[in-house]
Amino acid sequence: MLESIDRLRALPRLAEIIRVLARHGLQDLVHSAGLHRLADETAGVLGWEADPAIAQRTLPERGRLALEALGPAFVKLGQVLASRVDLLPAEWIASLDELHDRATPVPYARVEAQLKADLGKPVEEAFSSFETEASAAGSIAQVYRAALPDGREVAVKVRRPGVEETVKADLILLESVAAWWQGAHPEARRYQPMELVAQLRKSIAREIDFMAEGRSQERFAESFEGDPAIVIPHVHSSFTTASLLVMDWIDGVPGTDLAAIDAAGLDRQALAAHGTDAVLKMVLVDGFFHADPHPGNVFFLPGNRVALIDFGMVGWLSHRRRDELIDLLAAVSAHDAEAMRDVLLQWADGRKVSAERFAEDLGRLLHLYEHATLREVSLAMLLSEIATVIREHRLMLPPDLAMLFKALITLEALGTRLVPRFRLIEHVTPYVRMLVVRRWSPGRVAGRLSDAMREWARAVRVAPRVLESLARRFSDDGIAVRFEVLGMERSARRLERGLDRATIGVVTAALIVGSSILVAFAAGHASFAMTFFGAVGIFVAIVNIVWLVGSIRRVGRDDR
Repeated sequence: MLESIDRLRALPRLAEIIRVLARHGLQDLVHSAGLHRLADETAGVLGWEADPAIAQRTLPERGRLALEALGPAFVKLGQVLASRVDLLPAEWIASLDELHDRATPVPYARVEAQLKADLGKPVEEAFSSFETEASAAGSIAQVYRAALPDGREVAVKVRRPGVEETVKADLILLESVAAWWQGAHPEARRYQPMELVAQLRKSIAREIDFMAEGRSQERFAESFEGDPAIVIPHVHSSFTTASLLVMDWIDGVPGTDLAAIDAAGLDRQALAAHGTDAVLKMVLVDGFFHADPHPGNVFFLPGNRVALIDFGMVGWLSHRRRDELIDLLAAVSAHDAEAMRDVLLQWADGRKVSAERFAEDLGRLLHLYEHATLREVSLAMLLSEIATVIREHRLMLPPDLAMLFKALITLEALGTRLVPRFRLIEHVTPYVRMLVVRRWSPGRVAGRLSDAMREWARAVRVAPRVLESLARRFSDDGIAVRFEVLGMERSARRLERGLDRATIGVVTAALIVGSSILVAFAAGHASFAMTFFGAVGIFVAIVNIVWLVGSIRRVGRDDR
């Protein structure tokens, strides 16, 4: 692990990490990672004695405090681990959830030069007023309150000087340790440390680049542009750089202050509903969601509006992932353990598991909710228990879904904080029903059939080349295998023609449906144009049907 010059340069930092871990009573972790040899050799310098006050705390608490002491890269590592409900038990997740990104502010004198470089002018020229005391400070950035020349109040988020270099050095060290640990300890492969560090690198890269955060924030603002209940601070892009982000100041009630919410006369039920619907729209409709909707990132405004901030941690879901998620939620609603198993095994990325025993464990879990009403089901608890079953079977969720599970769990916790009887699943169910209906609309069905036909046609075209490649590979290895499929080319041509006819059939069906709708609509609105195009569509559909019938009959004669 320590052969290269770069790794030798990392030795002082590695020694510091071991010292911090030892101080927090985490010697067992040092030994399990195989770092104890270095620690034993330098014990007199490092100081192996644990802090008595810290040693009295639980192991998850000591782990969280150690990560806080080690700096920004390790704070972000803790936040990534907090999203891995499929890897860590509940007590660790609960402790890491308290790993809020807070830090002592860097003195303004150290920040001012960087601000001037980012702005291209002195601070007093860019802003009519600027409060030099930070309003908030984290391990990567700190925020100042200011006003633009037109009087508009803004939040100025600036990256802490030197943090980029520190984070990069720590990431190199973490990658080295993760690679060595995964290679030297077979039990470590269960946690895939290299993949976790890769996930951490991507997460930090997004959070440390404020231009990326600004683009994400603008995208969310566009998505909720017509929703008066949701407020996304406007980004002043003319100021934005990789280390500076300027946005509208949100002057609202923090989501952490329940007493202030009540004193402001806000409706907690409405606030919970608005915030929940916003996140579910992000997840299920947009496929682009705020991955950390905890109370510290939420403000409540007059009129029961909800403002969201801090878009450094976001998640993406493809159309396929959203369809799979809808299938999972529908299976949960229907108490269908086999359907749940099928979705979760798709997410397991081919890992070996007993499908029958997995389904049995899921069935036992769902049995607990068999006679429960929606109001009695906590989706956060159910997702946590599903994650426990996944963990017991030594499976892992893909990072995007692990992040989603954590976001939904955090969202229900926020809703329950506002309204004790809040249940997220009551809000999820209408979305699932709507999206299932939309999935089977004629347009979506036709699109999926067309995609499937293209994939089949591509597979047929490449099949001979694949077989030839396999034969060549076996031959090169000393095993001569000859593949000869009689009539392969003829069968391939038939299949291609069949796919072509099926495609035309789908298009014809779509023409009939669309043209009929146009004709029916035109009859009630006396529209000549709609009648004309509807008639043309029906005529083309009839021509297609005649051609299809003739084509099928010709194939039948050829086969005889």
